Amino acid sequence: MEFILEDGKQLHEECSTLILPALCIGNVGQLAVDLLISSTGAERIGYLDDPCVLPCVGNDAYGPIPRGELALPLEAYDTSSNAWTLVQQRSLIVKGMTLEFAKHMADFAAASGKKQCCCAL
Repeated sequence: MEFILEDGKQLHEECSTLILPALCIGNVGQLAVDLLISSTGAERIGYLDDPCVLPCVGNDAYGPIPRGELALPLEAYDTSSNAWTLVQQRSLIVKGMTLEFAKHMADFAAASGKKQCCCAL
């Protein structure tokens, strides 16, 4: 898994908790993470690229006014006011690759200094 920072952004060290969605029927975990991103004013700091996740692209995931921003399969957001890093996953994991993806995500959490991980159901 590769983490790509957006220009001029950084992963804030004070954001010690990683929150990511559980993919399930009804996309409840993804909706919960969307709500957290929108309600906390979290800032997109970059994206993750992993061969275990199916490719997809969208447009303007947040905000009522279109700005032409692409939405990618795995995006990272920081909210220093709550000390959270949120990862939004918009695409499924390739069949048979779930365990490898979990290892990659655990490696990312450890490498970025996260002390806690929470999976939104």
